[in-house]
Amino acid sequence: MEPPVKRNRIDDSINSITIKNQTGIDNLIDSIINSKNQPQIILGDEYYQTLPLIKVFIGHVKQPKDISKLFEILNEKLPLKYLLHLKRVRKKDILLSPVSFLNSDTQESIQEYIERNIPEIKDCFEYFREATVPLTPPLTRKQYMENLRHWSLNFHPNHYIETIMSDQPFKQSEARNHRIYMALTFEIVKWYFNIKSYEDILQSDFNAAVVVDPTINSVVTLAVDNRHEHPLQHPAMLAIDNVAKTQGGGAWKIDIDDTLKEDLKEKFKIQYGTRSGTAESPYLCTGYYVYLLREPCIMCSMGLVHARAKKIFFSLDTPLGGLKSKTKLQCIESLNHRFEVFTGFL
Repeated sequence: MEPPVKRNRIDDSINSITIKNQTGIDNLIDSIINSKNQPQIILGDEYYQTLPLIKVFIGHVKQPKDISKLFEILNEKLPLKYLLHLKRVRKKDILLSPVSFLNSDTQESIQEYIERNIPEIKDCFEYFREATVPLTPPLTRKQYMENLRHWSLNFHPNHYIETIMSDQPFKQSEARNHRIYMALTFEIVKWYFNIKSYEDILQSDFNAAVVVDPTINSVVTLAVDNRHEHPLQHPAMLAIDNVAKTQGGGAWKIDIDDTLKEDLKEKFKIQYGTRSGTAESPYLCTGYYVYLLREPCIMCSMGLVHARAKKIFFSLDTPLGGLKSKTKLQCIESLNHRFEVFTGFL
């Protein structure tokens, strides 16, 4: 089929670029495939940020033998409610309540509050002090360890999150497959736009997409930028449309050049194919991985949400990107589908 652009077409935005020697982009592609580093997941900010703190009252117990009794009484008459991620007792210190619990208008101290409302424990404390403790529970072991200096916490690690956030989230064979499929996006852009170097890519906004069915380790479709002909024909949108074609749908008659497909198959030892037409046929991109040279825009990101993609991989950030730079659609809980996003190939 006719390609969306001629092979030697160079967009006006890079006409002034001095083309470097041919080995530039080829070396980059080789380094992507052979790198030992693995792509890293992009999660919501709450997984990376410092936990917010809140001021609380701490009571230092006179006699350690009274701690059990104090624990029971305080849990009944002064429950922590939204601070249940905090341990109530730390050695001879007991967490009493947030400082904001007391009515600031009355200027009542924590000692006065206890004497008036829990008189049975008023003589159990040597002194009171204020401290800062985490307002919200830790989501990662790193957050947990960083906040132990403030106060003891209850923490139940999510083993999947800990693994996916590690330096080695994938098996080595999986990581290599991710890198090969990402390398395809660079090779497609190189072929269509006569890209010669990494600098050429950085100074342009060319993009390409590869959709993979990981259950059969097969490329379902390829797509390249065609925005110069149609404003909606971003690679991600074309890729979704191409997937729809494999399922009896699709709206655009655009496909990757057959010569390029064969070149990619030979160079990267990939296979093409889909489960469509079988009992296991997915809905659009359900279960599929999508690889993009550049972070998709918000329109494309929402398209990938509606297409039910499983994982999205990209190499380069874009200022108006929908998965990292401008916003993180994959982290919006109200969406009816969410996928995982990975970057860090370069």
